[in-house]
Amino acid sequence: MIGYLRDYANAITALAYLFAVVGLYLALNGKIELGVAAMLWTWFLDHWDGHVARKTSHLRRPGVADFGKSFDGFADFIHGVVFPAAVIILIGRGSVLSLIASLILVLAGAIRLSYFENVGLTADARFAGLPVSYDTPLLAILLLVRPFVASDVFPAVVACAFIFLAIMHVTTAIRVPAIRGAAVPIATVGAIAASIALVMQETIGT
Repeated sequence: MIGYLRDYANAITALAYLFAVVGLYLALNGKIELGVAAMLWTWFLDHWDGHVARKTSHLRRPGVADFGKSFDGFADFIHGVVFPAAVIILIGRGSVLSLIASLILVLAGAIRLSYFENVGLTADARFAGLPVSYDTPLLAILLLVRPFVASDVFPAVVACAFIFLAIMHVTTAIRVPAIRGAAVPIATVGAIAASIALVMQETIGT
């Protein structure tokens, strides 16, 4: 089974998993900004694995692409659903609203990923509904503006933002272009910049 990781795209996905575990570890140990910073690396690596898979499709052995599709899907569930749900609860300190938001997000995220697994992109290479990959960047944005929001209001803002995002995940009324080609390095630069900003915010805060 480990042999599947000799594939370049799958190796990138494996690296993304490592950053995901680090992100979870940091967040669960009270370093939420650092956790999201690490998870942003999982996020942009998740785009690179698809990019590399398309570029090396002619080199991939039979069965490797199918493995990579499932391997990548589990990574999406971790960084786009499980991690944000955990952070919502941590920020909300276990409030009822944070629990409700997390329940809705996990259910919507699972439905959305299952739908995409069976339907895929539209004919013009767009997603039906908002991909779960938007969740970690939203967390980063919310945390970066956190100093400007009243501390007693911020948990509710986060919970409500993700309830809205969960609805966007399962609607087919919107079409979102996939991040491909030149957009991949642009997204990477943005993710790295945001991760650095979060690390600086955490450092200044302590």
